[in-house]
Amino acid sequence: MRIAVIDNDSKQRARINEILRGAHHISTSFSSIEKLLADPASDVELLVYHWQPIAHGAGPHPLKALRQARPLLPVLVVTDQASDQALADCLNDPHTDYLVRPVRSTDLLLRIKLWHMRIWPHAEQPAPLQFGPYAFDVQSATAWLGDKPIPVTRKEFSLALLLFRHLGQPLSRATIHEAVWPKEAEFNSRSLDTHIARVRLKFALQPAHGYQLSPVYGYGYQLQATDFPG
Repeated sequence: MRIAVIDNDSKQRARINEILRGAHHISTSFSSIEKLLADPASDVELLVYHWQPIAHGAGPHPLKALRQARPLLPVLVVTDQASDQALADCLNDPHTDYLVRPVRSTDLLLRIKLWHMRIWPHAEQPAPLQFGPYAFDVQSATAWLGDKPIPVTRKEFSLALLLFRHLGQPLSRATIHEAVWPKEAEFNSRSLDTHIARVRLKFALQPAHGYQLSPVYGYGYQLQATDFPG
């Protein structure tokens, strides 16, 4: 999807953009709704908007101008408060949903997936994601190396797909934990190392297949592409 992000918190804005682009969405940041509406090229399909009741005060609702120009544009409001009355009024709009900070990557992507299903309820199922000789079917959590299926658990599938989607980027242990084990509050470092070892073995992540999975000392792990055998 083509997604606009408006958030004056630079760290959160960068993180949301990273999550969206890692899931193969096209994301563009704007400093305000006015900037979004003034951009003739901003043909976005969804807006992720950080709502700050204190900053906006008692003036006109910040989404009013947007609704006049784009009444059907889905808006996912990110807020620091779950019970603010102004936010409650905003959510009377059937095209608006919300998330409370801190935003989990799994929650954000799930809400976006639900919006996608509402907008295109009869859309065809997406083709498997391809990374060199590897293929991932997200719907069935099935992976292949060439034409051979890889016997993986759902956690191993999620971990492998996360690594491939962030190819060449070091991922911290905390980021991996949040993406693959979002409901587990306690972080088990040894369990992560075990799953990494299984993914490396089952996916045969070695230069012969064009990829190498390596630890990043004191940080996490990184999957890198190598030269394919010629």
